[in-house]
Amino acid sequence: MGRGGGAGCYCAVNHDLREVIDGMSRHYAYVVIDNEAGMEHLSRRTTRDVQHLFIISDPPQRGLVAEQRIADVRKELDINIENAYLIINRLRGEMPSQLKAFTDKLNVPLLGTIPADEELAEFEFSGKPLVELGNESPVYQAIAASMETVLKRDRTLL
Repeated sequence: MGRGGGAGCYCAVNHDLREVIDGMSRHYAYVVIDNEAGMEHLSRRTTRDVQHLFIISDPPQRGLVAEQRIADVRKELDINIENAYLIINRLRGEMPSQLKAFTDKLNVPLLGTIPADEELAEFEFSGKPLVELGNESPVYQAIAASMETVLKRDRTLL
């Protein structure tokens, strides 16, 4: 994000980022922002109006506890978030019953799961672009199904 305005301060950088995102949002139907893991981007309010917040976690409970914190903190901040969804990433096999029970208790609905995939891991390590995965990839299909669910919902709201 560049240099901060002083030791540990990124106020100016975050303000500039907010201005850019606000400007882009006026000209595009969708603006997709892929943030690092964690809550910093929310607490710094780099975005103020979010139509769909995708909270993505790997299956271990530690990750899901962090995702619950994100789901909870979104209500405390001065951010308009219309919809929030949970996506479980890198799931090996079927969802274990303990994981399903845990996600059912979260205050954000489970949108879908993305399977663990060796081809994706190879792409990540080699630096190969993920857009080259191809439509037959289980990862592509899982993401496409989740996004179709969201887009169908949007169409019904129009």
